[in-house]
Amino acid sequence: MKQIVFVSGKGGTGKSTLVASLALLVENAVFADCDVDAPNLHLLLPGEDLLRRNYSGGNIAKIDPDKCVRCGMCRQICRFDAIDENFVVHPTACEGCAACTVMCPTQAITLYPALTGETRV
Repeated sequence: MKQIVFVSGKGGTGKSTLVASLALLVENAVFADCDVDAPNLHLLLPGEDLLRRNYSGGNIAKIDPDKCVRCGMCRQICRFDAIDENFVVHPTACEGCAACTVMCPTQAITLYPALTGETRV
């Protein structure tokens, strides 16, 4: 089996467009778009999904308002400023580092798996 790999550290250089163009010329081939942030080869190639699964690539904190005493320890320790003045965790800012869970005196913060994408066959 022969393999061709297209790799680049910069987005927007046309890797997916080039691979999709080659895919239309090659028969009996397997293609994998392993882009971590924004895989998009499936947008350019014909086909159907045989299997789709959610992918969790990390954790996200959630504060239980019934246990929270609003002491502010979590806000002080969070280096990502993911916790607002109402003690709500913003999922786009939380990195799941768990520092807030360690500092919380009432154990009001729990980490949950964060849905970060999906895998497709």
